[in-house]
Amino acid sequence: MSGQSEKEDDRSLYLEEIHVESDTKTQLRVKLQINGNDIRVKQEEQTPIWRPFHSLELTHFLKITVILKVGRSVAGISFGKQEARVDVSGQEAMETFWGLRTLAIGRSIANNPVLLLIIWAATMFDDQPATVTLKLRPSPTLQATSEHILKLQESIKNFKPLMESLTEQELDVVTKHGIVLAELNPIAKVTFGLVKTTFDVLKEQNRYDALVSELAMRTGRILPFADRLLEDAVCEETELVALAIGKLCDLIVETAGFACKHIEDSCNKRLLGSPESLEEMNTIKGLQGRLEILQEDLDRAISGEALNVTSTVENDLILKRLKPVDEANYQDDRGCMEGTRVQLIDGVITWATTTSKEDGSMQYSNSDGVMWLYGMPGIGKTALTHSICRRLHETRRLGGSFFCRRDDRARSDTKSVLPTLIYRLSGVFGPYRACVAQALHDDPELTPQSASGQIFLNNLKSLKKYPPHTLVLVVDALDECGDPATRTQLLGRLLEACKRNKWLKTIVTSRPEQDIQSFFDAAGIIGRNLAEDDQSHKDIQLFTYQRMEMVSPDPESWAGERRLSQIINRSGGLFLFVETLGQYLIQYKDPKVPLDRLLEGTSEEPSTELHKLYLAAIDTHIGPEVAEFRLMARTIIGVAPHRALCDEAIAEFTSLEPRRINSWVDDLSSLLYREGPIKGGIRVRHISILEYLTGSFCPLDFRVDIKHANTELSTYCLRTMALGLRFNICGLESSYTPNRDIKNLSERIQANASDALRYSCLHWSSHLCEDLEPASKEVCEALVNFLREQALHWLEVLSLINEVPAAIVALRKLIACSRKFDKEIVNLAEDVLRFLIAFARPISTSAPHIYLSALPFTPPESSLRRNASKFFPKLMRVSEGQMLRWPTSVGVLKGHSNSVEALAYSPDGNNIVSGGLDWTIRIWDTATGASVSEPLKGHTGPVTSVVYSPDGRQIVSGSWDHTIRIWDATTGAPVGEPLKEHADTVSSVAYSSNGRSIASGDMAGTIRIWNAKTGMPMGEPLKGHTDSVTRVAYSPDDRHIASSSQDYTIRIWEAETGASVGEPLKGHTLWVTSLAYSPDGRNIVSSSYDLTVRIWDAEKGKVIGKPLKGHTQIVTSVAYSPDGRSIVSGSYDHTMRIWDAVTGMPVGEPLKGHSLGVTSVAYSPDSRTIVSSSCDHTVRIWDASKGDAIGKPPKEHSGRITSVACSPDGLNIASGSLDLTIRIWDLKTGALIGEPLKGHTRPITSVSYSPDGRHIVSGAWDYIICIWDTSTGGLVCEPLTGHTDTIASVVYSPDGRYIVSGSHDHTVRVWDAATGKSVGEPLRGHTDQVASVAFSPDGSRVVSGSEDHTIRIWDIVSGALVIEPLKGHTDRVASVAYSPDGSKIVSSSFGDTIRIWDAATGVSADDSLEGNDQGITCVAYSPDGRRIVSGSSDHMVRIWDADTGFLVGEPLNGHTHWVTSVAFSPNGQFVVSGSGDRTIRVWNVEETPINELLHQNFLAFLQVYWPTTHFAQVVQTRYPLSLSIRSLWIQMDGSVVMKGFCYGFRKIVAMALPVLQSSPFQPKARVDASDLI
Repeated sequence: MSGQSEKEDDRSLYLEEIHVESDTKTQLRVKLQINGNDIRVKQEEQTPIWRPFHSLELTHFLKITVILKVGRSVAGISFGKQEARVDVSGQEAMETFWGLRTLAIGRSIANNPVLLLIIWAATMFDDQPATVTLKLRPSPTLQATSEHILKLQESIKNFKPLMESLTEQELDVVTKHGIVLAELNPIAKVTFGLVKTTFDVLKEQNRYDALVSELAMRTGRILPFADRLLEDAVCEETELVALAIGKLCDLIVETAGFACKHIEDSCNKRLLGSPESLEEMNTIKGLQGRLEILQEDLDRAISGEALNVTSTVENDLILKRLKPVDEANYQDDRGCMEGTRVQLIDGVITWATTTSKEDGSMQYSNSDGVMWLYGMPGIGKTALTHSICRRLHETRRLGGSFFCRRDDRARSDTKSVLPTLIYRLSGVFGPYRACVAQALHDDPELTPQSASGQIFLNNLKSLKKYPPHTLVLVVDALDECGDPATRTQLLGRLLEACKRNKWLKTIVTSRPEQDIQSFFDAAGIIGRNLAEDDQSHKDIQLFTYQRMEMVSPDPESWAGERRLSQIINRSGGLFLFVETLGQYLIQYKDPKVPLDRLLEGTSEEPSTELHKLYLAAIDTHIGPEVAEFRLMARTIIGVAPHRALCDEAIAEFTSLEPRRINSWVDDLSSLLYREGPIKGGIRVRHISILEYLTGSFCPLDFRVDIKHANTELSTYCLRTMALGLRFNICGLESSYTPNRDIKNLSERIQANASDALRYSCLHWSSHLCEDLEPASKEVCEALVNFLREQALHWLEVLSLINEVPAAIVALRKLIACSRKFDKEIVNLAEDVLRFLIAFARPISTSAPHIYLSALPFTPPESSLRRNASKFFPKLMRVSEGQMLRWPTSVGVLKGHSNSVEALAYSPDGNNIVSGGLDWTIRIWDTATGASVSEPLKGHTGPVTSVVYSPDGRQIVSGSWDHTIRIWDATTGAPVGEPLKEHADTVSSVAYSSNGRSIASGDMAGTIRIWNAKTGMPMGEPLKGHTDSVTRVAYSPDDRHIASSSQDYTIRIWEAETGASVGEPLKGHTLWVTSLAYSPDGRNIVSSSYDLTVRIWDAEKGKVIGKPLKGHTQIVTSVAYSPDGRSIVSGSYDHTMRIWDAVTGMPVGEPLKGHSLGVTSVAYSPDSRTIVSSSCDHTVRIWDASKGDAIGKPPKEHSGRITSVACSPDGLNIASGSLDLTIRIWDLKTGALIGEPLKGHTRPITSVSYSPDGRHIVSGAWDYIICIWDTSTGGLVCEPLTGHTDTIASVVYSPDGRYIVSGSHDHTVRVWDAATGKSVGEPLRGHTDQVASVAFSPDGSRVVSGSEDHTIRIWDIVSGALVIEPLKGHTDRVASVAYSPDGSKIVSSSFGDTIRIWDAATGVSADDSLEGNDQGITCVAYSPDGRRIVSGSSDHMVRIWDADTGFLVGEPLNGHTHWVTSVAFSPNGQFVVSGSGDRTIRVWNVEETPINELLHQNFLAFLQVYWPTTHFAQVVQTRYPLSLSIRSLWIQMDGSVVMKGFCYGFRKIVAMALPVLQSSPFQPKARVDASDLI
């Protein structure tokens, strides 16, 4: 392409319309995209023309996509849809346009500014061709410029003598400079070309006159205007360009006309060589030279894009991606009072407008281009900064501003500052804007926070053209933004930018906070203390006089010189004091009285005077309504960090009268203000007012308790949503229209969703989770109702206001604070979160499709779906495609450009750090999945390992570059120098739990220990491995370091001395890839290339159990859950597996989602989620809610636990122990509730709750029964006495009226629970110790089991035996229990059997439940009667199917001694077990899916009827059995089980027969269906 074409292609083009022609009878729809972003287009009625809603300018890097669609959709489901598309680059369109056009001079341009361009015609609909035509037009300035050119041409042609004198050169001014017309971009180039043309005309004349000097003078007037035009062009302030062209061309025509006429009149009167003409010639040459230089500067400074008016697409891109805070910009109507701070402002502006070389004389500046102005609160920093910004803007020097404010969430976040400044600077400096837009376009994953530093510094560095003068960035009140770490990072970036770019300067104002002062001191920047301003006293005098004049005219007459002097003195230089005083006094008709009252007493410190003024303002207007004022103040201050609320919203929250709030805000106008004239949010006027109201210096009557405020606001929000949320809240008529296309949606929202409701929907969780104290019962009930019944309505409102991501943050925040709430609340929140993550896109796009599209596809197991079905009975039924269960992966984090090799959770669980082969480290927000900062860069090779310090403040990383780096986790800045002692790749790093040391391993086989504070090595390297070290880990007590290696071994080292502990742990047959300590430090888990996971005894160095097998490729990483219950492993087979840490059995199905190998895994601190990294460049977050035991076992008893019982409400557990105490525990948290119950003098044997949960009954070796009050822990009455030996068992009757007890004295007794008196005679008949008693569900009978091997059933009224003793056990009966329906009795025996009896007949089932190797100590029925739980002396807890007698799942293994007592929770979800190991365990025994039971039954069937030699092959080839069943087969060693094990087998006949018929093996006996049934 020629140079000329390249310049032509840089000119502005706009997309005017899209024209579609097709013979298809199906109605077409057109969709337009620019760079993948949808652009709104509208179709002209009855035409095939679509026009963009906004003018779209084309640039080279844009990609235009036109999509043609036919078909229709109903409820989000498409029918008969066809689609065709075309992609055209902006460069292609521009080249084609300028290549096809014939650009004529003058008229043709003016008359035909628009050109049609056929770009594509290549698709078929209904076998008919379709043609797409794009209509483009050049910049509108083309026509305006050409009109002025024509005017110039015509004017010059009017001077015929002049034109005739030029015929010999055949000079046509316009024709000669037609190239200038063609180069319409930049416009300024045309203008200066015309100026040069005029001088060309004059230069060619052979006669000059003295008046030519006047011509030079008049033409010289062009230059200031030309300078301004050049400035406009470079800085993109182009709104006056069209006007500038007109004025400049008019002036050129005027000058040329005058010159030509004068030359014509005096053509032969002066020779060219005369002295006068030579002087004039020099003048003209000088002007020509200046113009030529100016034109060269313009050519150098302005590229083809520089004067492009920013297109709508580009503006939208920057605005959308950077999300600047509009409210943080300076306000033109705010600033210092006229006449004040003049000298100070002038000095700042002088510094801002001089180069770095010239500003060294100013004491408060430096050569790095940063100025710091500081002062105490109230000194007028913000007003001063507004004035500075206004002056900078007027002189076109303001690059951008950000006014921080602590009580505004957006303006108090340092992460918002740079994106806002970048956006503002992009708006005033075109080349920088082009760089920013290109960077955002090239990396769609960049977020405002992660992009800000990179875009700010990198794009400034890459600039090739600079502004003609300095541009200034201004940040006000930096102390009100972020924390010390983030402020330091922000200042560092601003300083670095100014150092690199001498045309850029920064002004920062703040209080003299320590971190800010330290930064500037270290940078050598001398700040200016505003209190030391020489003009300050004069300024405060002038300000005081003018402010008092606003209170009442002629202040000298009503205030007097004495009072004015007192005001000035008491202000202490604080303009805020005078301003507040003026606001306060202006409300009075006679301000002298309140002024005298305020000036009474001696003058104090300025801050104290300010506080006294605040108190006076409040005290004067509040009167006796102190409580109501505090209520309003708590609300105003409580909501301030999120957003201000108007009078009506505060009234709706607090139930105060709106007029009362309105009146108070008006009366307290010196302290409060409204942000806007109509429903403006109420804020404090100055941050010092907020500090006063919440600080200790404020009287208690008016003081605001922030904690109390958040508690109240959480209640307000839940109540407001309960009353305001409803289905289709905005009355939408159709589900076919996306939210963005709904007409008047904003007005509908305003009319139907109050400000208080919208606020509640966005911020309820922030207030609710502000602290971790347990929520009140009322709040929990409201929350349950909200999550059950209104969650969808809540999402509907968030969809309509385009805030759906806020829901994800809210729910994750709620889940993270799980200990505040009941388990039900957390479960409901998790289900809503899964719904939201799964359907985020349709929910965000269209509110109605929450109900029409998302809900029908929700898994049936979802509580959200079940609850919603009650309100939407006609919900669409999905026959195919519905999820059966929620996906396990809850988030995918993308940003790395290569394999992610390492990751770790922050200690608070809010962030994840990852490192990869792309040499970077990234930090992610776990709630949103967003990158929270730009990548941490510094390593010169792949990052192999990352870990957080225990306090979460630092991150340590290891790399292929042989170094270890420490990073500030908040700012991402390196801490100190890299640690460089390793001679090979650093493969692993680990922090000690006390944070004092760091361990690292390398590929050379060495381990080093470092001082975490100094970075110095501690001792000599640890050597012993014969191959590369793959992982290092500290033991929880920091005494040991474990290391794994490619030499197939694991070694344990003394952390202090570096000495090797014991022999290497050997067992793996290939490289050991990873290891981790269990939370209690007793075990180590490891993974290997041999495809296994192994668990080791950390003290003995021995393998525990068999290797964990299941992965099909290399196992790369392992981790323990913080609660110690589970182990997760990751593998190159693309999956992760969760294992029970005690049994080694797999928990649930493998976690699948990664498309390549898993490289690293980790648990969140709360054990609820798992994070994984992969070679597929992603990080994934998974739901870890699988497994059995919940929580850590309580270990508070000092003796063996003999009995446990669940409270009727399922919240608590009672336990009795040999330590003579009874303890009550929180079932959910395991926390001890209250003090132990003490009263028995011998070990306790049995405890039981009363049906109402108010009492606990206990029996003991001391022969007595005690009844306890659960709320006070005291005895209800005197102990019940009568038994003559140990009481083995006690239980309440179902109605709570009676207590029954069984004793070693061979008797059973019934007691009146109210009086403690014995009812009737003891029940006698057993010939040995009674071990267990239980009431029938109707309370009419009692069953007892005894060591005489019998079970007896008694009538509660008569005391007689109901039937003959039940016999069948061959050993002592240990436990008995009734089924919930009273039809069955279950009993256990020390003879390792469980029997089920018919309660009416006493007949035992054919066979007992077998599966225990040792005595069964205890049994209990589930509340629904479908399951039986048993505990035994083999330390196991087992669940059985009550109908079939089959074992459900694997035994629950965790206790280390006999299981002495078991009980189901009232809802059947949990089993509680007590043990001789002094612990209580809580197990999640959610019912095993029916297909798992059928698998197990089918296994038993095969074992009965098939030859055992072929059984394994049948298992593997004929039926897809689960891992647990395969494990069971292994445990049985292939032996044939008894037919009795198939008790209740008829349920699986339908499954069994098809397999039998298809099997190549012959059964041992003929199988007939009737035999099985």
